[in-house]
Amino acid sequence: MASDLPLLPRFAEKFIQNFAAKRQPEASQQTTVDRHRLYILPTRHGLMFFLILLLILLGAINYENSLGFMLSFLLGSLGFLGMIYTHQNINKLTVSIGRAEAVFAGQEILFPITIKRADSSPHPNLQILSDHGTPVHAHIIDADITECKLTQLAQARGYTHAGRIKLFSEYPLGLFHAWSWLNLQSRCLIYPAPDPHHYTLHFAGDSSMGNNTDDKSGVDDFSGIREYQSGDSPKHMAWKSIAKTGELQTKLFNNETSEEIAINWSDTQETLDLEQRLSILCRMVLDASEQSLKFALNIPGTNIAAATGLQHKHQCLKALALFGKNE
Repeated sequence: MASDLPLLPRFAEKFIQNFAAKRQPEASQQTTVDRHRLYILPTRHGLMFFLILLLILLGAINYENSLGFMLSFLLGSLGFLGMIYTHQNINKLTVSIGRAEAVFAGQEILFPITIKRADSSPHPNLQILSDHGTPVHAHIIDADITECKLTQLAQARGYTHAGRIKLFSEYPLGLFHAWSWLNLQSRCLIYPAPDPHHYTLHFAGDSSMGNNTDDKSGVDDFSGIREYQSGDSPKHMAWKSIAKTGELQTKLFNNETSEEIAINWSDTQETLDLEQRLSILCRMVLDASEQSLKFALNIPGTNIAAATGLQHKHQCLKALALFGKNE
């Protein structure tokens, strides 16, 4: 978080962050804010407020004006009450974090956050901020619990953590900024970004890309339709569907759906960099899964047997996401 503390130079902010880090408990999925880890500073508006208040007080002293004294004391009391309310707005709140669903690189991660109050007092205008995200607003008014999604951009494949989370508020007057840093434990798996182009898939044991095996239409039962791939037999074209949709499609039969697709590391060019090769393999896995094909994944150090289904797809995508990483 760069410059997220009001009216402090960067070196002072860094000192406070290091001081607060030493007071943080061990990372867990839930933590409760208490006064030992709750900090408060005046905002820019708050500083101007008290500066003007001081000028009013000096004028009242100079001119011995009773109304000036009354105004300065009234505004001073209002300011200090605002400080108490700002402090109490996040004090004793229990914050927990849930598991984030896996995403592809470049997408937004959504960490589920739950905030629970300890008493019946309302806690409006709460804000949550992560190291690499944008502030999220939350309110606890009638219910005892509120939920929100903490967003963070998925930058690189592999596991990423939510990082240090800041819970803060400037309610009710905006004169003070009260905050607490939370050390919540949660991580999200980031898959490689799929290549935008589609590639022909290899049938296991077939050297030609996308070529089907023996033509057995009329013997096997019809089992479905998929998008046309280069090399498909003209006898298997789904002409009725093509006439309706205008897109080339191919009929699938039982013998064809039982064919195994082999997605191999050697299917990508050696001249490409690592991330681009993983991106191409990711696209192949997604295409094979969308077409309900039985496919295997073979990359250096990992060989996943041919299978189908959502769990198999995520297993293959996880292997690509963690390739070459010590997780």
